[in-house]
Amino acid sequence: MSSISSKNASLVAGKPVVAEILVEGELSPFEHEALYQLIKKQFLVKQPTYTELDDETVGTRVNIIFRHSYDRDFFTEVFQKGWRDLKELFKQINYRRGRLGAAFSLCFADSRYRLIFSTSGLDDQALGSAMDQLAHLTGVIGQMLRPETMNADLERIEVSFDGKSERWSDFRAFDPAGKKRYVFDETLFRWKVG
Repeated sequence: MSSISSKNASLVAGKPVVAEILVEGELSPFEHEALYQLIKKQFLVKQPTYTELDDETVGTRVNIIFRHSYDRDFFTEVFQKGWRDLKELFKQINYRRGRLGAAFSLCFADSRYRLIFSTSGLDDQALGSAMDQLAHLTGVIGQMLRPETMNADLERIEVSFDGKSERWSDFRAFDPAGKKRYVFDETLFRWKVG
């Protein structure tokens, strides 16, 4: 394992932005190096960590945790140059897994909550659409996470991409204790116990 790289890391409030890469299953040496080098250009990051893949419905699952809030600045300033390259690399990883494909999870973790976007079993077009939408939903999701729409403290918010409707849906949230589960009601534009 190499030490954390800081050569080109972006700064937020004078501090470098940290990222983590966790892989369930395997990446080829080329994929491993391409992913690491891409993330290393803008973030403090260690080499990817590998664990066993328990999900037999996908060939590999790549999880990236960005220690940054999910906001417009992430896509326009912090990772602007790498976002398109990440999208293309994800498509390559997905394609190389054949019919099983790959699953991807991007987590934005700040001091308030962890916002996790997950994809699974998507073709290249749907995966590209998911990534494109992700970069443009910051305003809508920011509205969803305003204090007046949240009835309780939410620690972890999860959302998945539906390949049939080609949209991010199924917003779920959990309280800090992990005992209560919430869903987002789009008609009321509020979180409710679910």
